[in-house]
Amino acid sequence: MIDELLAIDDRLALGAGADYAEVLHEDAVVVVPGAVLDKAGCVAAMDASPGWDEVDLGDARLVRGGDTATVVYRFTGRRGTDTYAATLASTYVRSDGRWQLLLHQHTPD
Repeated sequence: MIDELLAIDDRLALGAGADYAEVLHEDAVVVVPGAVLDKAGCVAAMDASPGWDEVDLGDARLVRGGDTATVVYRFTGRRGTDTYAATLASTYVRSDGRWQLLLHQHTPD
């Protein structure tokens, strides 16, 4: 399961607004440095973002309870010569036979 959830997070890290629109739960909250976004705000922000050239998701841990699962991992992203490193947590809920991202949070180094 951890590999499945990390694959979704990897897709989102390299994706655009349409990827987030498909994966985010209708009531999703995304907490990033300087902003707390709902689904629509996150989709718009991702469409406006230049995206990452390269990402690494490592040192992952899984916490599971019922129909929810949280994956916590180290994230490193590179955009040109700039690097961003943080600890990320993504909480998913199993709904309609698929995982939907309910809460995503960044804690930068």
